[in-house]
Amino acid sequence: MPKSVPPRFVLILWPVVDRLGRVIQHIRPLKADDSGIICLNLRRYKGPTKVLNDGSEVKTGDTIIELHLNNDWFKGRRNLNLKASQSPREFLGCFAQGLHFLAQQVASGTFGNIAALHGSTLLHVAARRLGFQVDELPDSLWKKGARFYMAGLMQVYHLRGDEVAGLREKPRELKEVWLSKAALLSKYSLKHQ
Repeated sequence: MPKSVPPRFVLILWPVVDRLGRVIQHIRPLKADDSGIICLNLRRYKGPTKVLNDGSEVKTGDTIIELHLNNDWFKGRRNLNLKASQSPREFLGCFAQGLHFLAQQVASGTFGNIAALHGSTLLHVAARRLGFQVDELPDSLWKKGARFYMAGLMQVYHLRGDEVAGLREKPRELKEVWLSKAALLSKYSLKHQ
C-alpha cells in the first residue's frame, strides 16, 4: 500500500477531524437544508494576481468561494444504499446541479462580489469536465498533507470500500481548480439549464 493512502485503522479519526476542520474554516453547505453535494466558504485571495483561462483576473484581496464536497451527502447516499459515490456520471450530474444553484445565488448577490470559485481536489478530471481550469500545485509539505487527508476522506465518505480500482494502487494527484464568476454565470445560469 502506498504511503499516500492512510491505513484503515487511522480512518476512524477522519470524520472527527473533518468536522473540526469545517467548523474552524467556517465551511457550510450551499443549500440551507444540507441536501446538496457542495459546501463552501468565502475567503480573501492572498496570492499574486491569477489570470484565468477566460482572461478573468483574481487579485490579492478579491473574495473567492472555496468549494468543498459535502461529505454528509455521500454518507447519506451510502446509508440509503445508493451508489452515486461510485457513479462518475451521477456524481457529475449532482455537482452540475449544485453549480446551477450556486450560479443563481451568485447572480442574486448572495455572496457579494466574488471573483471566482476555487478548490483543491483529487477529482480534477471531473472538475475539468464541469468547466473548471485545472492547475498544478507546487510540490510542498502542504500539498502532501492535503493529498493524504483527501485520500482518507475519499475512503471514508465517497467510495464504497477498497474494491474501487486504483485508489490504493495508484496515488491520485492533488490539483488546484478555478472557475471565474463570468464562466460560472455563462455556463450555469438559468438560461443555460
